[in-house]
Amino acid sequence: MLDKFLDEIPTGKMYEDLLQPSFKNVGEALGTLFSMGNLMLLPLKFHEQKARAKFDANLKRYAKKLEASLAEEICEVPPYVGLPILDKLTYLDQHELSEAFINLLTKASTKATLNLAHPSFINTLNNLCADEAKILFQYKHKESIPRIDLYIKKQYSAGQGAVLPFNPEVTLLAGEQHLTPAQEVHTKVAWNLTGVEVFVELDFPENIDVYIENLEKLGIIALETEVLLKKDLETFKHLEHEIYYANILKSQQWVEALNQKHQDVLYCLYNKKGYYYFTEYGKMFMKACIKELNEAGEKANATPG
Repeated sequence: MLDKFLDEIPTGKMYEDLLQPSFKNVGEALGTLFSMGNLMLLPLKFHEQKARAKFDANLKRYAKKLEASLAEEICEVPPYVGLPILDKLTYLDQHELSEAFINLLTKASTKATLNLAHPSFINTLNNLCADEAKILFQYKHKESIPRIDLYIKKQYSAGQGAVLPFNPEVTLLAGEQHLTPAQEVHTKVAWNLTGVEVFVELDFPENIDVYIENLEKLGIIALETEVLLKKDLETFKHLEHEIYYANILKSQQWVEALNQKHQDVLYCLYNKKGYYYFTEYGKMFMKACIKELNEAGEKANATPG
């Protein structure tokens, strides 16, 4: 079935190696798709040299991932996964993003991992940019992404010229509810201090807040602020005393200047720690699209950084 399809592609000898024994698993997995007539327009794209080259490189990467699988382990790829991905492979050249699509195609090609090929993952991948894919590959074996937010607390006098006591270790959630909004104001001055833009070589590190927000919107990660993980404590120290030290120092100097200027108000700089964790949807997405076949069953561990 695969050879009949390739006969329709005007690419000369470009795909001769696809008929070799090492590509037998590809034929078993994609043969039905190639015989369905659903790919009739695909050969037209191959008149463009770049499309041929990208499809060739991507299909070979897919074949490489299937090499270790036994023939009896291979299954036919469902059309809802295979058709849109094969189309993508004609123009994707961003390595991490194309890798994610190829990984999903690979999981849909074996009986043991077919259950991971959820149809919504196609749309999720379509809504990821190359930098966001890089982030997911960097954190594919991690359980959490520690995060710090910086706040300035503006606390007014509580009568008789006295200033209400402030404990930087106590947050609003932990016991300050008795204070009224008129007595204190909390202003967030920095957020999403995760170090991701340092740990990952991004094309546009200035977009990190958008990337984090998009991963959260897609349901891959979610924010936890109520509980801290012991294993993240060293990462928090790294974030505070190294990566974001200059930012924190600058904010502290600003707070000190405010206190000197406004004697009847106490300004305090403090932080709130939390972390992003992978949702159940996110964990399955990582297994299907980010991890390799031999990694899909591994449990996440270790701390990022």
